[in-house]
Amino acid sequence: MNRHSKYKILLIEPSEIVALGFKEIISRSSDFEIMSTLANPTYYTNIKSRPDIVVINPAVVNYNERFDVRSFFCVNGDNVSIVALTNSGYEEGVMRLYDGCINIYDNAQRVIQKLRSAIEETLQNPKNEINELSVRERDILVAVAKGRTNKEIADEFNISVYTVISHRRNISRKLGINSVPGLTVYAIMNKLVDISDFN
Repeated sequence: MNRHSKYKILLIEPSEIVALGFKEIISRSSDFEIMSTLANPTYYTNIKSRPDIVVINPAVVNYNERFDVRSFFCVNGDNVSIVALTNSGYEEGVMRLYDGCINIYDNAQRVIQKLRSAIEETLQNPKNEINELSVRERDILVAVAKGRTNKEIADEFNISVYTVISHRRNISRKLGINSVPGLTVYAIMNKLVDISDFN
């Protein structure tokens, strides 16, 4: 980590006790600094400068509303590391949304190590448009997962069937999944659709 300035961390944690403990650990680090602390991610739009790392308690994220952590914080192609700060286990599908996970029971050395790993992972494997689906592609994926035909999708989004086919080709290429059942499982695992939608 050869860098003269410190990596800026945005901490999103509603517990003041946990937030103060995390800030104390970071204050002793030569690589990181807290740029801001929020209790809720909705206040993020008021932040003027962009962080290098967002450390967020997954409990403040409403996954039922299909809140996409990465696209919320990585605006305009920003390459931000997203790290979960947890006190318990989460589903594998939820944890895949994050570049790392810090447990509140980790010691200071382990916290710093995990932050460094998240930064290095983001620098080596940036999460850009090549790896991520666009908003329209996510909409198409949801429709495919729900069993809609190309014609039905085209009518729903007021686009041509050829455009739907092009989106589906791009989705399959980006995800490396070529079957409808595979895309459906991906959509369920990533909380784009709910399993109850299929009953």
